Amino acid sequence: MNFIITLIILLFILGLIISVHEFGHFIAAKKSGVYVEEFSIGMGPLIFKHKPKKSETTYSLRLLPIGGFVAMSEREEDDKKIKKDRVLENKGFLKQFWVFINGIVFNFLLAMVIFFISGLIFGRPIENSIVAGVPQDYPAYQSGIEVGDEIIKVNGVNIDTYYDFSVEVNAKKSKNEYTLTVKKIDGSIKEIVIKPIVEKINNEEVKRFGVSFKTQYKKGLGQALIYSIEGVVDTTVKIWDTLVMLFTRQISTKNLSGPVGMYSIIDSARSNGFINILYITAYLSINVGIINLFPIPVFDGGRILILCIEKILKRKTSKDLEIGLNLVGFGLMILLMIFVTFNDIARLFGG
Repeated sequence: MNFIITLIILLFILGLIISVHEFGHFIAAKKSGVYVEEFSIGMGPLIFKHKPKKSETTYSLRLLPIGGFVAMSEREEDDKKIKKDRVLENKGFLKQFWVFINGIVFNFLLAMVIFFISGLIFGRPIENSIVAGVPQDYPAYQSGIEVGDEIIKVNGVNIDTYYDFSVEVNAKKSKNEYTLTVKKIDGSIKEIVIKPIVEKINNEEVKRFGVSFKTQYKKGLGQALIYSIEGVVDTTVKIWDTLVMLFTRQISTKNLSGPVGMYSIIDSARSNGFINILYITAYLSINVGIINLFPIPVFDGGRILILCIEKILKRKTSKDLEIGLNLVGFGLMILLMIFVTFNDIARLFGG
């Protein structure tokens, strides 16, 4: 039963994020005067469709709740029955750019709304790196770390929050020992060398230091508004920093997750409360937005790149070239999906 509930939550989150993304494209296309034949929530076999009177667009619901699509007139040769001024490629640069970028914008807006709702319900989280708990059976207690101490550096890297701490000790390449710079309760600074305990959780090795950090929450409409912006900015920076660390090999590619890993994350978040589900949804929405900015064919960023090249060269790319680039991009996406799914399975079975 738990498996089904978690799966439903995962599908709902992915469906919501992708549908909102596609809705962003849809709104921009309609406002720009582009002919839109269909806007669909979900993929696969048709369940329901409705075409309002005097509307050119069919609104549909499909069986698989894993996204959606906008069927619009993009090229003149695709459907010669459509008036030239209703075709996307015949619109000005700014209108085309808006249609391509608006899906990404809506992903960030969705995250902003989610952070605002979370702020209203639970409050705006104020994070720090002050130790709130030190269990006796773990290395931190045995090394002299106490409740109220503040961890300000790990291996010389500045630490402000638990997230910073987690990145340094868990996400980056594994080390046997870690040097923690600790500001004691009396204000003195000490460097403490700790060798973490390695525990296996769900067939995955996790380093345990034995420290926990307390998060405070400030409630109120003003705090929720601040969090709606602050949450988006902070999460965007975290995702960007993670991508930079992946490309510079500070973080192993084994940390990449696919559908199986996402299921595990949602299952863990569900057991830790609704606030974690909200955060994961906002995080994934921003992640989809950022990934779509990549200048790779198939992604919105790739289409924006082609649009910019066309603007500079003052001529349109051929349809065959665009199809070829999209096939290459799609192939790369499939390879990446296979790779991250393999990572998930390897972690699942302790590989």
